[in-house]
Amino acid sequence: MSIFPSQFELDGTSGVILALYSTILSRGIAGVRSDMDDPMGKLMDDQWKCSQAMVNLLLTGRAACNVFNDVTETEDNVVMKGIQGRSEVGVLALAEHYKAGKVGTYLKTPRLPIWLIHSEKHFSVLFSLKKELLSDWKAERRFDLFYYDGLGRQQQEIRLTVAPTDDEMVPPLELCIRTKWCDAEIDWNGIDPIL
Repeated sequence: MSIFPSQFELDGTSGVILALYSTILSRGIAGVRSDMDDPMGKLMDDQWKCSQAMVNLLLTGRAACNVFNDVTETEDNVVMKGIQGRSEVGVLALAEHYKAGKVGTYLKTPRLPIWLIHSEKHFSVLFSLKKELLSDWKAERRFDLFYYDGLGRQQQEIRLTVAPTDDEMVPPLELCIRTKWCDAEIDWNGIDPIL
């Protein structure tokens, strides 16, 4: 029996850091550095929080520092690297609602209907059981999304029903969802919205 499965499964072990090391070594240190806008960039910031490059490395296999599509060049001729193609899991960010950045379509439309939610300085997960949500626009008329926030010690299922509307929504999770489904109405199905 291998030592690695137990290291990933036991509480109090280094499973997360081992997964990160594995991802870095799979890409190669030189590859990770070349993915970043600055080859001397960091995967963790000065407050020991993961950078966007680390999130992108774990989601896409490349340590791009940005969430927009492809590569762009600033007016000062600075090359900024974004996401190179659709990944298995996507990203929705509250910052986009506040016009503090834009998540590209590669991350908004992943291969699987699973999104990492970046809202109010932490991550959670949003997913749908309908895979056709990403390939058939008719599926976007009304559908359910399930939300999980491990940091919030969630005890009950949170199922959100999404449908087009013009109503203004307040909860940050809804604002994240609306960066993908702009005029969506969210039904919390009896659960109090998370504010």
